[in-house]
Amino acid sequence: MPRNTLKAIFAISLVTLIAVVAAYLIVTEPATIGDVGSIEASLSAPALPTTTSLPDPQPPEIPSDSGNGAPPIPVSPGLLPDLPVDDPVIPVRLRLASLGVDAPVIPTGVNQRTGQMAVPSNVRDVAWYEFGSLPGEPGSAVLAAHVDLAGQGPGVFFGLRTVDDGDIVEVEFSDGTVSVFRVEARTAYQKDELPLDTIFAREGSPVLTLITCGGGFSESSGSYDSNVVVYAVPIADRDLGLAG
Repeated sequence: MPRNTLKAIFAISLVTLIAVVAAYLIVTEPATIGDVGSIEASLSAPALPTTTSLPDPQPPEIPSDSGNGAPPIPVSPGLLPDLPVDDPVIPVRLRLASLGVDAPVIPTGVNQRTGQMAVPSNVRDVAWYEFGSLPGEPGSAVLAAHVDLAGQGPGVFFGLRTVDDGDIVEVEFSDGTVSVFRVEARTAYQKDELPLDTIFAREGSPVLTLITCGGGFSESSGSYDSNVVVYAVPIADRDLGLAG
C-alpha cells in the first residue's frame, strides 16, 4: 500500500479517535466532588441578619420668627451641579490555571428567545450574568461558557468537568484589581433539575459559580441534557501563602 495512503488512513483514524474521546468526556457525567450541599445551603441563607425597626425620627426644631411667626426660609439655586459618573467595575477576565484558561469575560443578560441566561456566540468568551452578583459580593456570581460549539470546536469550559477542589480561579476586574477564589465543589445537574434559585441567588455567602453544558446531546433540541457546575469561594492572600 502506498505510503501516502497509509498516512491518510492514519490521520483519519487519529481524528476519529480524538472525536470519540472528546464526545465520551462530554457525555460522561463527572463525579461530584466537595460539599455541594453546604454551598447550596450558604446561598439559601440571607446575606445580612434581620435588624429591628429603627425608631421614628424626631422632627427638627424650627426657630420661630418674632415678626410674623414664620421661620426664615433660605433660597438656593434649584439646579444640581454636574457630578462625575464613574464607570461601573465589572469582571473582564477569567483565569483558571489548572485548565490553561485565560479568557475574556463579557456581561450578558437574558436571551429573549429562550428566557435563559445569554451566552457568547463563540467558544472563546465567558459570560457574566450582569443582573446577578459581582464576583466576591454576597450571593452567586454566575460565569457561563460553551463546552463546545458546532463549527468552532471545544469551548473555553471544555475541561470544566475535570476541575478539582482546591483549584484556583482568578477574576480580573475593569479597574485592574483581581479577586482570587478556590474551588470548593463540582457537580452535574440535569437541566430540568438545575437549582436556579440557588445558582442565581443574590443573597448568602459569596460564591463564584462556573457553568457549562454536559451529558448527552439532543439533536432535536440542539443542546446537552445536563449542566456541569463548579462552585468556588473567595480566599485571602494568606491562604495562598502570599502574606508577609
